[in-house]
Amino acid sequence: MLTPRLELIYEKITGKKAADIGTDHAYIPIELIKSGRCQKVIASDIKPGPAEIAAKNIKNEGLDIEVRLGGGLSVLRTGEVDDIIIAGMGGKLICSILEENMEVAKSARLILQPMNSQWELRKFLLENGFGIESEDLALEGFKVYNVLVCSFGREGIIYKEEIDYHVPSCLMGHKYYKNLLDKKIREFTKIIKGYEKAKEPQDEEKLQLYKSHLEALKDRRE
Repeated sequence: MLTPRLELIYEKITGKKAADIGTDHAYIPIELIKSGRCQKVIASDIKPGPAEIAAKNIKNEGLDIEVRLGGGLSVLRTGEVDDIIIAGMGGKLICSILEENMEVAKSARLILQPMNSQWELRKFLLENGFGIESEDLALEGFKVYNVLVCSFGREGIIYKEEIDYHVPSCLMGHKYYKNLLDKKIREFTKIIKGYEKAKEPQDEEKLQLYKSHLEALKDRRE
């Protein structure tokens, strides 16, 4: 059974062939094949340990899912799959994975679930020609997760203000939007305290920027 975060990622898959990069236990690939949602799924991981666990779980289910050992998108050929999942990693790491194998990234829909640095990932995608088609949220306990679906060369969400890269206004009205706001308010408050404690002159501009971001989020929260 998938957790709410994994279930949301699973629901975003529309193609018949998919790849799960950094698959860990291969929960999503197993569900994609068991349900018949996909005809072919590739599960990959950079570490032998998780890859072996994934292979064991797949074998226990009696399913035909290929497990590949390797880093990022290097395990895939251009156009080999319709959808590529990159989830449970930091936003900066996802950026580097896409940048290292851009042609593969451009050839499929991307379902991305960054654990942090979401704003940097959004900027990277837009600056490199990817349209963010949709954003969604999942909630597990007190943790809220962003899931982005994007494709190269497609029109997508427009982020009109700097704060929208952190908390997209397109998510207003989502049942977990206030959870996301609360999360970001806590995050920005912590960042501001860090800058104030450091008292470095070069950080003054960033300090004021995050203070303005914090006020904008508080206004949205009311």
